[in-house]
Amino acid sequence: MPNPDPTLDQQIQFARHNFENHQALIRFADTKAAAIITIVIFLGASGLQIAKEATHSLNFDTHAGLAVSIVFICSCVTFLLAFAWCLVRVEMTLMPRAGHTHQPQAGRDILWQDHVLVHSSDQQYFDAVKKADSELLLRNLTDQIFELAHISRAKMVNIQQSRRASLWAAASWIVNMISALILLRWK
Repeated sequence: MPNPDPTLDQQIQFARHNFENHQALIRFADTKAAAIITIVIFLGASGLQIAKEATHSLNFDTHAGLAVSIVFICSCVTFLLAFAWCLVRVEMTLMPRAGHTHQPQAGRDILWQDHVLVHSSDQQYFDAVKKADSELLLRNLTDQIFELAHISRAKMVNIQQSRRASLWAAASWIVNMISALILLRWK
């Protein structure tokens, strides 16, 4: 039969587990953002040379040449816009953020870096941690978990947007490569 009233120690253990899960999600989001922008940069770099050559082969003399040239130009512009969109979203994913914390007070707040630095010395901080009861430790953990949840959610929203931008970049890259190859064959 489950214990209806968990002990404070069990609550702290749960909070630490929750804290570690949020940190893992945040690290995962940062890693995923780096992978997404790396892929988009690779696509841009791999397509740059063929796109440069294809611009010399733009053909506006025939209807077919005009159509392929317009598709090529539109795919170049779309790729650049998707790349910029992806870059902004990745930057928003990676940038540090904190904003839901209250003004730290020495002795009460002991977990965040600003909480540590509000104490005038390492000895004062040591004394604050030593004097903290289990309830205060739980309060500091849950405050940080609440902040990490906001950070994690913001990162996940930006990852979703950067993923969408990278899909647009990949699709425009494919169209760009095909249209560039057609233009180069007409040369």
